Amino acid sequence: MLLSALVTSAGSLRSLLPARALLAPSGVARFALVLAVTAGLIVIPATGADAAASKVDRVAGADRVATAVEVARTGWDTAPHALLATSLDYPDAIAAAAYAARSAAPVLLTPPTGLPGAVEAILADLGTTEVTILGGDAAVPTRIERRLRDLGIETTRVAGDDRFETAAAIALQAAGSDGAPLVALALGARKDQRDAWPDALAAASLAGLDSPAPTLLTAQGDLPSATADALALLAPSHVVVLGGDAAIADPVVEQIQGLGYATIRAFGDDRYETAVEVAEAALAGFGQADDTISGEQAVFVSGGDFPDALAAGALAARRSAPLLLVPQAILSDDVDAFIRDGDLLAGVLVGGTAAVSSHVQSELEAAVRGEPRPQRPPPPPPPCPPNSSPDCAYTYEHPIETWERLARCESGGNWHINTGNGYYGGLQFSLSSWRGVGGPGYPHQNSKWEQIHRAELLQDRQGWGAWPSCSRRLGLR
Repeated sequence: MLLSALVTSAGSLRSLLPARALLAPSGVARFALVLAVTAGLIVIPATGADAAASKVDRVAGADRVATAVEVARTGWDTAPHALLATSLDYPDAIAAAAYAARSAAPVLLTPPTGLPGAVEAILADLGTTEVTILGGDAAVPTRIERRLRDLGIETTRVAGDDRFETAAAIALQAAGSDGAPLVALALGARKDQRDAWPDALAAASLAGLDSPAPTLLTAQGDLPSATADALALLAPSHVVVLGGDAAIADPVVEQIQGLGYATIRAFGDDRYETAVEVAEAALAGFGQADDTISGEQAVFVSGGDFPDALAAGALAARRSAPLLLVPQAILSDDVDAFIRDGDLLAGVLVGGTAAVSSHVQSELEAAVRGEPRPQRPPPPPPPCPPNSSPDCAYTYEHPIETWERLARCESGGNWHINTGNGYYGGLQFSLSSWRGVGGPGYPHQNSKWEQIHRAELLQDRQGWGAWPSCSRRLGLR
């Protein structure tokens, strides 16, 4: 069926969509291929004992390398093959979920300084005999490759001259000689240098299909030649473009269509809703009832930073589960609705509480169990008002900078000076003036902020004439 036919028939087919595909009112317009799904899918929410057992486990380590190791322990009992990428950046590993699915391999991370002991240990524990290094030797140096070989592990490297070539090479490895009926296209780099990884990570939901959909990367406004060449070799029937026009411009989609490929956009108002849209389509099976992912479990990962995401994509693909992005502090309404409207029984949250808070984990568990959403935590206390002391104890009438200028004139800015001539501190209080405004002890024995507070009281009584020479020199009077 042509894409144009799918889009044209959106209104008439909406009533035939299964319940999962109707999660968001905009779902049909945003992901046209979902329209091809046959009716009859029945969603049964967890109840009774199932609801009581429903939970979301957290998998995390002390850092990004350790988290990837813990994800590997969670998802694999044995892994003859593993993928290894740099821990310092995302481009080499972000497109690897389909390759991980095809080779039943976890994704592990390493800094360029050397192979961590924790990675060596997990490779031994999983019985790994082959490691594919993702990216060039600038990302994963040859000394790490030599170390792997010293451990008796065979190594290969999949890399290109840039992130687009590397993603293309990984995609071809993931597809093998059979090509790929479905390919995901995600943004690989932004002109403004901001994050370009979230939409590519969302493609992990497509990597869990029986025929894993490899991910290719593109620039915002132009299709790289390496990506176009990979499409020719993969020969997909459809290309799923992840993100709206602000991420991947319409001219790129037109380029792909000009090469003879049907295209489908999957996007939401933000990265969280985009990941939901992709998961919905993967669950619906793209019109092929025998090639869908499981809706009984999901993998959740921070949508705020990439390190945990690299390993999470491989876990989602291995479990044939949707991968959802979640904020750090408060669960997005789109993810909450996705869970409640589906048949999710359990999930894995990848990353520590610095990446995804305990409150978000409790929100996920409540949604899985069909329980009321937990009350949001109280907002953090407001920051100090402007022109305040760091501990918020005092808020000053006159700018702190004015008092600092005055102190530089009076004492060279030394707030703890005792000149020995009867004047003390940064603002050179006499002891009688200090105690007259309630100052404790001696002025120079108190903090800068206490001295400014007492100076404001003195200034309110005597004006700037309390510092006659310096206030005149600074133009304060």
